[in-house]
Amino acid sequence: MDLSQNTVSPARGGATKCEEAAVSPAGGHGARAAECDALAGLYRFLGRCLEEEVDADFLALLTGPLRPALTEIGLVLDDSLVQSDAAAFLASTAEEFTALFVAPGAVSPYRSVFEKGRNFQEPCDEAIAAYRQAGLEFQNRYSGEFPDHVGVMLGFVGWLAEREAESLGVADEVAADAWRVRRETFLLEQLGPWAPGWCRRARILAQHAFYRQVLELTERVLWHDLQALADRRRFKELERLNRRAPVRLDYDADFRKASGL
Repeated sequence: MDLSQNTVSPARGGATKCEEAAVSPAGGHGARAAECDALAGLYRFLGRCLEEEVDADFLALLTGPLRPALTEIGLVLDDSLVQSDAAAFLASTAEEFTALFVAPGAVSPYRSVFEKGRNFQEPCDEAIAAYRQAGLEFQNRYSGEFPDHVGVMLGFVGWLAEREAESLGVADEVAADAWRVRRETFLLEQLGPWAPGWCRRARILAQHAFYRQVLELTERVLWHDLQALADRRRFKELERLNRRAPVRLDYDADFRKASGL
């Protein structure tokens, strides 16, 4: 997924700036900037895991420079995964990715599908509006990818945290605060009502240990940040919303109604 002014997806062939921030401290930005850099790396990483399959370059990052940082935040890759044949690992995760997120009957990673039962509904428009307010335009990387994909949305949170860190790096507190408000609003209003519950449902169905770990970590990160942002009443409402089952439309009933049968 590309956002025309800046990309939210990792570049192929090496660690992105955000991913590197997850394994090395930010220099000279102060504590808040360092925290934003780490947050950016974390959300960009989670978004990358859920938006597209693991490829050879990403696997090299997982088993190399990112492994200590991932262990620190609770994503402990089993030695059996890390030491297994790379081709076999890539094949098994690709099969799981398709079965879990793409194939018919999968756990659709789109907010529109989760909340409305079909793609490109109001939640999709809300995501587009948030990207545009930040100066970005959504450009799908894959046919059939929509702006309210959970991986795209997580990557956008990381992108906003990165902009906040950059503003702090040049001592622009006003701009930094504006980026922070955008990030927190997007988390509360667009990810908070559904993404943790989606992660839980996907994790329960996941067969591959890697995706179970990624989904568990994503759910935990989201709840941690939402609890820090929401007051008690709002947090309870988010908990309630995330207990919802995804909407399932009765297409046969719709057809009968339309045809007068």
